[in-house]
Amino acid sequence: MVTVQKRFVSLFVCFALLLSLVPSFTATAAAKAVNVTVDGKKLTANVSPQTVNGRTFVPYRAIAEAIGATVKFDSKTNRATITKGKQTVELTVGSKTAKINGSSAKLDAAPLNVKGTLLVPLRFVGESLGVWVTWKASTSTAALETKKTIKHSLGSTTLNSVPKRAVVLFNGAVDISVLLEVKPVGAVESYIQQPFYEYIRPKLKGTKTLGDETQPNLEAIAALKPDVIIATKVRHEKIHAQLKSIAPTIVTEDLSDWQDNLQIQAQIFNKEEIAAEFLAEWKAKVADFKRKLPAKDKGAAISIIRFNPDGSARAYNAGFAYKIFKELGFSTPKQQLATGQEFITVSSLEQVSLLDGDYIFDFTTDWDGDGAVLQHQKKWTTSDLWKNLNAVKKDKYYKVNSVTWNLSGGAMAADLLLDDLYFHFDLE
Repeated sequence: MVTVQKRFVSLFVCFALLLSLVPSFTATAAAKAVNVTVDGKKLTANVSPQTVNGRTFVPYRAIAEAIGATVKFDSKTNRATITKGKQTVELTVGSKTAKINGSSAKLDAAPLNVKGTLLVPLRFVGESLGVWVTWKASTSTAALETKKTIKHSLGSTTLNSVPKRAVVLFNGAVDISVLLEVKPVGAVESYIQQPFYEYIRPKLKGTKTLGDETQPNLEAIAALKPDVIIATKVRHEKIHAQLKSIAPTIVTEDLSDWQDNLQIQAQIFNKEEIAAEFLAEWKAKVADFKRKLPAKDKGAAISIIRFNPDGSARAYNAGFAYKIFKELGFSTPKQQLATGQEFITVSSLEQVSLLDGDYIFDFTTDWDGDGAVLQHQKKWTTSDLWKNLNAVKKDKYYKVNSVTWNLSGGAMAADLLLDDLYFHFDLE
């Protein structure tokens, strides 16, 4: 009995000591202060910004007033109402649900009341007040900007708030918008699977279609009253003047450079954290693929092709899929390089050797939906000349998804393409 009592006393003392440590740890974690700047000027407030349980909380009233908003606080309901122009935000201490213009919005963490000052998660400041927020870890500074100038292929464009009504005029940017959790008010329709590609369609309910990306409907764009238009040079340079007369317009340089396009859109929409996380995961996935790839396949010559409705075929030495293969360390077939062309037209079966490689990936699309191009594909791929190709003899010819390999051109499509390569190279 004495032994049992001693053990109980010892256990109780240990538990008491453990409890005594908890408040000290919490206080230490909550005491880490951070700086906030608004358009380069340091913000001063009665309560300093601070990091609590890994999240940065900032004084909402001080920030709101610094950018010209008005704040009212009802001490009975612990509710703050913030108004800036046509934007109204309602917050309640202890609640993770806020309202922005009457619509519910979720917060990462509930607002805190510290010495009478309302502190909110940093990310919510940008989402609710339309300002850009950049976290600078080296100085523990949250930099807020009420305007942002975006440099692009046809100049530079200044935005006065984070856009809420975006129009997107090429398919890769539509994919990226979905990744960044931005629903455009209008977007060009997909080349097939209209109105939008099936893999992103559920996230685009309510988005208006604006015609083909090669010829978007300008009247429909204007009717939507967008606050930003995202275009791309090869498709929209000729109508740039008309577009920017409708709304601030940002024009990307390369339709197929999904990583650059992702970073540009992340800047526009204040979503750089999502983009950075995706790109970090992408780089890790690319490194994993290259590490797992057998020595016999490293640097393999990859032929990327499609068959056309006019009876010809095409090999790609540029474009979306080509860029990904180059990043993975693959090479281009020598006979294709010798042409000096980025897009090689093969007009007859007698030239079919131009399509050969160690691997052939074919993203032929049934554009017209009548099956004619598939009949043409079948005619070529059942011929003796085709069967004599190196990749075909080694059973390394693959038909792949035309949407995620070619037509979309966005970040999510890139990830799906890489998933396909894990399968085709037996790396799963």
